[in-house]
Amino acid sequence: MTSTSEAVHNLSGTVLQNGWRVLNLIVPSSCATGGSFSCGYVVESPTGEQAFLKAFDFSQAMESADPAVTLNAMTSAFIFERELLRRCHQKQLKRIVTVMGGGQVRVPTAPGGVIYYLIFERADADVRIKIDTERRFDVAWRLRTLHHIASAIRQLHGVKIAHQDVKPSNILFYSQHGSKLTDLGRAACEGLNPPHEGEAIAGDPDYAPPELLYGFTGDWHTRRFGCDLYLLGSMIVYFFTNQGITHLWMKNLEPTLRPSSYQGPYSAIVAHVRDAFGTALDEFRTHIHQIDIRDELSTFVRQLCDPDPYHRGHPAERGRGGNPFSLERYISRFNHLATRIELGLYGKG
Repeated sequence: MTSTSEAVHNLSGTVLQNGWRVLNLIVPSSCATGGSFSCGYVVESPTGEQAFLKAFDFSQAMESADPAVTLNAMTSAFIFERELLRRCHQKQLKRIVTVMGGGQVRVPTAPGGVIYYLIFERADADVRIKIDTERRFDVAWRLRTLHHIASAIRQLHGVKIAHQDVKPSNILFYSQHGSKLTDLGRAACEGLNPPHEGEAIAGDPDYAPPELLYGFTGDWHTRRFGCDLYLLGSMIVYFFTNQGITHLWMKNLEPTLRPSSYQGPYSAIVAHVRDAFGTALDEFRTHIHQIDIRDELSTFVRQLCDPDPYHRGHPAERGRGGNPFSLERYISRFNHLATRIELGLYGKG
């Protein structure tokens, strides 16, 4: 561990701006993911309110070939995420985790002598931890959580933001408010140029849609909003199989045609990906034991995760010339299905 990394992992007891006091470092669970360039703490306000602090670890900049350039890129990423969070807070996006503050604290061993941080409302757990610790993962809860995730993505799209990294560790659960989406560090915002704009895949490659894995560079809306639709469909699959849809179709694809081996255009291989995707859908269906919802959830995944991003989304929206990336119909149906199971009108499984 470098001296800088040691510094960002030793903030306990530090008093921050506005009187926030850093309490204990949060040790990630064995099933947690994400946070490669940050670590988390529990912090407490002067009034005793507890929250989550995300401290940014820039130690890797010092190990790069050009530390100044790398450090500038990392601080730019922090500023970009802070700006998006500010916009979400101003627009009162209820399904996006609320940022409660942020700033910097002076630490002599850190790059530039400071460590940057953001403070968020504290969650009970991310959904991966909740799934792994619950003895009985209730189907109604899964559908309600999917309803909340879809609502969160819709809220972001309403302010021209694409999340691009929707995965279990970025979905936080609150006992009083349900689930919210967090971590805008890999997001895209129309009109802004994030530090990671030039990267082929902004988010986690394990959950990425096929077109991005094969180097697709289409129009902004299809690439960004289409990615979010795919990630939403992948979360449906994850909640019933404990795996994203990318893993399921990839294992059914001829090894020479996988992104790590294939060098040709995506248009020439999309039919093969579609075949592998169809097999993955069949496997997904075997994990849904509630007959009442099996067909509809399979349809959702087929529409949201279509290997061709230009065919992704609800056909009714595309057919009438509406917004092909609209999530309104899915949000309504998730709510309907969750409510019926909650009321005992469908089997709970």
